[in-house]
Amino acid sequence: MSFVFKNKDKLLIAGIILLACNLRSPITGVGSLISYIMNDLHLSGSISGLITTVPLIAFAVVSPFAGKLAIRFGTGKTLTVSLLILAAGIALRSAGGTPAFFCGTAVIGIGIAFGNVLLPSIVKSAFPSKVGVLTGVYTTSIALSAGLSSGVSIPIASGNPFGWRGALAVWLILAIAAILLWLHLWGYRVVSSSTQAPVRFSSMFKSPIAWNVAIYMGVQSLLFYSFVAWLPAILQSKGVSPDTAGYFASVYQWIGIPASFAIPMLAGRMKGQRLLAGVISGIYAAGLFLFLLEDSYFALLLGVLLCGFCTGACLSLSMCLMGLRTSSAAQTAALSGISQSFGYALAAVSPALLGTLYDRTASWTMPIIFLLAMTVVLFLSGIFAGRQRTISFATEPAPSVNPEI
Repeated sequence: MSFVFKNKDKLLIAGIILLACNLRSPITGVGSLISYIMNDLHLSGSISGLITTVPLIAFAVVSPFAGKLAIRFGTGKTLTVSLLILAAGIALRSAGGTPAFFCGTAVIGIGIAFGNVLLPSIVKSAFPSKVGVLTGVYTTSIALSAGLSSGVSIPIASGNPFGWRGALAVWLILAIAAILLWLHLWGYRVVSSSTQAPVRFSSMFKSPIAWNVAIYMGVQSLLFYSFVAWLPAILQSKGVSPDTAGYFASVYQWIGIPASFAIPMLAGRMKGQRLLAGVISGIYAAGLFLFLLEDSYFALLLGVLLCGFCTGACLSLSMCLMGLRTSSAAQTAALSGISQSFGYALAAVSPALLGTLYDRTASWTMPIIFLLAMTVVLFLSGIFAGRQRTISFATEPAPSVNPEI
């Protein structure tokens, strides 16, 4: 592999970090402000659940096209335009009423989708000997910025005359900063020269191993975005103040960072990952039981810590399983595509479903029970996906022209 701007590694790393900081922060702050938004826009719980669902649908729809557009126009141009789309979405979301809010949210999802897809290919191409380090850097940037967004949204909303609109619009500053930096990388292009044969996606769908990994990825995504959408509201229903609920939401994001580094190293040293997957699922369930059975400040904080830790652990383990359960880079790419598409689709359903359950019961008990049931699915899929075996099936003939990314 090669890349164009070989003498601009520091600039490229800065671009990677700043881009990563824009991939979750425009979304995660919404959860902290959900009560304000619902009251101001007169939204029901089920409609409010769509706030998180809309960008996830955009991820699932746009992601397959991101690589093709980068091949045609160049990675630098594609990402710069995607950041402009993101900035436009942030501005639109805070500019008007309910239609503008949801349209802006959809546009934000479109802009973010490109970074989700293209960042890993940039790291692998530009820094092939430091993939682990750079992946850790940008995933940490994502987690830190997501946690910061959750934590500061309430104070910013309380301290500016525009309320929640101003708190969400503040992330336009971060998007503009990324745009200005990526304009210097406008001509950046990722080039690869691989002769590996691609995998038939129809064969991947027939593999039980692939389905186990995809279900594990999907359920962990469902749990994460459910918490992003409703954790502050659940905490507030138990007597936690809005400011403290926002801080707890930040802790939920940040506490998973150590796990995201440690779990892949631990999983790679194990012959199978069934025990690891089972323990993580058990801890996740314990955290949810605290939300279900306890109202004390300490118990709720402990539940946040346990579930937040498991969020980072599950995501990193699911990404690790994609490599451990495959025998070639082509298989890994195919499994990753299927798993992430399935994950976003599954995660897109959950926030609205939980909102509907809350509307019908006027309580968070049933939504939490639903999430507990999902930890059972997480446990079973993790046990099967953690077996020491790899996918085995035929591949398609290698293409005559190498793709750019």
